Amino acid sequence: MIYLDNSSTTHHKPKSVIKSATLGLTKYSINPGRSGYKLAIETNEKVFTCREKLAEYLGATPNNVIFTSGCTMAINLGLLGTARKNGHIITTTFEHNSVMRTLEKLKSTHNITYSVAMPNKNGQISPQELSKYITNNTYMIIVNHTSNVSGVTQNIEAIGRLCRKHGLLFFVDGAQSIGHETINMTEYNINLLSVAGHKGLYAPQGIGALLVNNISVSPLIFGGTGTYSDKLKQPTDIPDGLESGTQNIVGILGLSAGIDFVAKNQTKINEKITRLTNKLILELNKIKYVETYSGNPNSGVVSIVIKNKDSSLVSRILDEDFNIATRSGLHCALLAHKYYKTVKNGMTRISLSYFNNEKDINKLIEAVRKIALEY
Repeated sequence: MIYLDNSSTTHHKPKSVIKSATLGLTKYSINPGRSGYKLAIETNEKVFTCREKLAEYLGATPNNVIFTSGCTMAINLGLLGTARKNGHIITTTFEHNSVMRTLEKLKSTHNITYSVAMPNKNGQISPQELSKYITNNTYMIIVNHTSNVSGVTQNIEAIGRLCRKHGLLFFVDGAQSIGHETINMTEYNINLLSVAGHKGLYAPQGIGALLVNNISVSPLIFGGTGTYSDKLKQPTDIPDGLESGTQNIVGILGLSAGIDFVAKNQTKINEKITRLTNKLILELNKIKYVETYSGNPNSGVVSIVIKNKDSSLVSRILDEDFNIATRSGLHCALLAHKYYKTVKNGMTRISLSYFNNEKDINKLIEAVRKIALEY
């Protein structure tokens, strides 16, 4: 199988990630932070090492790294855990449903309103556009750094300056950008950053993180933390108070190895993905009846629409006739598809990782050509 659904989750993992995750199932399959025996302490040290690596990679501090079940959980924790009654949030048309559905929930629970900023013709959402929506009760701007639909990437450094100027919280959804783009929370004035371990960091599924900076977050889940066990009230310390329950050691150890792999090979990874993506875009644009959507070749995300063909049909043919895995539909991003006017038939998304090669791309291009012209 040629796997080209890496924006959903990377299928091929580095050997180091597989080895580290396996140790989580064998040697370190215990509950750290709950006991004082040697192996528990050693496992706890491994967990903290992962916090250190993620913090260093993203310009944060280790104690402000909160492990979650994934990016969706991180976004929910960040939005619900900082919600202000009767407040106002500014977001964008490229947001994932993990943001939009949480904002809809906040409308009913906290009487929060939100505004949706629109991009220019290049897909960029400028600080000037965002500033139009700032009101007296605005307290946060949340931005999808890289779109999972088109790969378009926003200038979060400039948006961070806008938030600093107006005293607003800045929340960045890094699901698709982390591992591809440089992010420094401190330099970019980011208060909340959501991380998906299983995408650009090549970790197992089921592990993510919320990184926080100069802000307190209220817990969503209550229970055992291994600390303050003599108290019935949930602690609010970060990260302990926000990580109730048994940690995903397999995921955390896999993530730790994934960060090492990406940090060591960042230039090589980006150069390969960009080169393959540019070739893909160039060749797809030559095919009659094919419309291409891609805002940033670094992201490895290219979505297509074939005239008069539903995206689910295109992906099914790619799978059944050519053994190529892609993603069809609305990609959990309704507003983005409304913007691109592709709600009716959706898009077929092609998304690359470091483990794809030129042969994969050539086969995909030929398959799309046949579907567009012969099927």
